[in-house]
Amino acid sequence: MKKKMLNSTLIVLLIGLVLSAVLSALVFETRESERTRTELQRTVALMARGYNAEDAKQQEVKDLSRAAGGMRVTLIAEDGTVLADSTADAAQMKNHADRQEIVGARSSTYGVDSRRSDTTGTNMMYVATRLSDGSFLRVAAGYNGVVTGLIRIMPAMLLAALVALLVGGALADRMARSISAPLTELSDSLKLVAAGETTLSPEHYKYEELQDMASDINQLSSEVERAITKLSEERDRIGYLLDNMSEGLILLSEKEEIQMLNGAAAALLGCPREVLGKNIIYATRNTELLDCVDEVQKQRENRSITIKMSGGHVVEARISVVGEGIILVLQDVTTQTNAVRMRQEFFSSASHELKTPITSIRGFAELLCKDGLTQEQQKSFAERILKETGTMQSLIGDIIMISRLEAGDIPFEREVLDFAEIVEECIQNAQPLADSCEVRLCCETEKAVLSASRRELNELAGNLIQNAIRYNMPGGTVLAKLTVEQGQAVYRVWNSMGYIPPQYRQRVFERFFRIDKGRSKAMGGTGLGLAIVKHVANVYHATIELASSEENGTTFTVRIPLGQV
Repeated sequence: MKKKMLNSTLIVLLIGLVLSAVLSALVFETRESERTRTELQRTVALMARGYNAEDAKQQEVKDLSRAAGGMRVTLIAEDGTVLADSTADAAQMKNHADRQEIVGARSSTYGVDSRRSDTTGTNMMYVATRLSDGSFLRVAAGYNGVVTGLIRIMPAMLLAALVALLVGGALADRMARSISAPLTELSDSLKLVAAGETTLSPEHYKYEELQDMASDINQLSSEVERAITKLSEERDRIGYLLDNMSEGLILLSEKEEIQMLNGAAAALLGCPREVLGKNIIYATRNTELLDCVDEVQKQRENRSITIKMSGGHVVEARISVVGEGIILVLQDVTTQTNAVRMRQEFFSSASHELKTPITSIRGFAELLCKDGLTQEQQKSFAERILKETGTMQSLIGDIIMISRLEAGDIPFEREVLDFAEIVEECIQNAQPLADSCEVRLCCETEKAVLSASRRELNELAGNLIQNAIRYNMPGGTVLAKLTVEQGQAVYRVWNSMGYIPPQYRQRVFERFFRIDKGRSKAMGGTGLGLAIVKHVANVYHATIELASSEENGTTFTVRIPLGQV
């Protein structure tokens, strides 16, 4: 800025000097022209008085020229014919009747004109007057006009220009410094306004305009600081909400470049947050989702699609048009999808399981309706009906129990109780089953007091014991052991002769899953015992461990945190 101000000042000064020189030359030329014309008029008047028409004209003209210091003198007849000239041969000269100075002398005392002479080739000023005999006497002197004036004053003009430029440059530099320095400071301050870090002292500046500008900058800085603080808080709030959404949110530009991506979307797509600014293909390679995005971009119509991700998650994607871009809302519906699938499987399995005892009951009932049955046959059929009824009752009870556990609407009231008492009670209840299976039951407990539902713990402990008995061998042993370890009630049920292959160990807790279906049904199992155990364990934040080998049998271990119940 300082340099521009200095250059501008010097240019203006230089233009002023040039204009002054031109005006001076014009004034000089005007004065010089007036002086020359006056001098020539005086000279031609004197010559006209001393002119002797009796003498030889050529000689008289030369004498007059010599007396006038060498001025050119010309005698012209009334009709314009050149009679004599002190410089050139009169016979070779053109008629001068139309020359301005001759035309002017016809109507006035003197005729004046300035032009380039055809004879001498120089600029001349001509003054003519009419003689008493009607002829014209003309004198001429060299005259160069403005150019001569400029050349004459050029040294003085250059000197004046140099002095003026030096003095003007120094003054302009000083003024430029006085203006540019505070303006530079104000400019630097404006760069900090975006951060709201500017505070200026208006009284520090000499000019009132700069003081007003400093005050305005201070006010602007304060407003910007407040706006930045508000925007920062709003951005943090929005960022917190977006990152804590369970749904994934992706904003795409019209070129399908990712402009926004929250944490849930990154987790669902399995991509880093660094894909911001890149095409969506860098976030996912799911062709079904990418094709749907392309289709929405082309047709500008909202769509929804359910896709299965590589990690096994099922994601519902709602793709909507927003201005020129697209917004994707991703929701993990794996749980809902699995719940629907499990519910369908549950009802299908439950229907199948209930169909078997009902079919048996109907068959035996039809047999009882026939005539000719002995008393022993009737008793046998009635016992089978009673047994199948018990099986169906147990199955229905377990179905109701697990359904209510999954729904979380069981109003079981908790109480302070000793888990050891429940384990011992379950051992006693399972003794008839153990005897029928020729399995020895053992029990080792220590006091474990906790706040829990007696029925829920009874289901957990009893199902593990009955499961161990059913999958044992005659002559085998089942040990139920309860200890307290590191603030946890540790309940272990060991089956001496049961073995669960590795491929089944994750599935034994599924509803209606049986490793040996024929044997389980023969022993009266419903296929829901371990599923109920798992749900009860989840209610009490407990963990279940399963260890099984052909040499040491199978052990289920349940660890219930005493401090969390």
